[in-house]
Amino acid sequence: MNKELVPVDSVEILEEFAMEIERLRDCSVEDAEVMASNVLGRAYSSTHLVGLTDGGRRAVYWWSFTPGFVSISPFDVDGVDGENGIQIWRDADEETNDDFEQWLSTLTDGFDWLHPEFRDTSM
Repeated sequence: MNKELVPVDSVEILEEFAMEIERLRDCSVEDAEVMASNVLGRAYSSTHLVGLTDGGRRAVYWWSFTPGFVSISPFDVDGVDGENGIQIWRDADEETNDDFEQWLSTLTDGFDWLHPEFRDTSM
């Protein structure tokens, strides 16, 4: 594991994440590490990596500012393709009960990998 690839998350999360990408995408360790670093590197400040879907080919991010939203973006060794990302959820107004935690709790079984921060859906 090239420790210099670690952007913001801990080494343990990067290692677990890279192993999961390698398994899901059946790619080399080196490519998996680069992809993991690219995906985790996009998560900063109010942008959180939620997990992977589509056989480990798309990253799901939660933008936690108000109004927040969730997007899903393809990625590869060249980086995360935000231009071809799709918004899949958006905060509702204050008069409704729809929030990120509720939305996520109904979908956790649909992820190929879920970031440890979101594995406890009881939030």
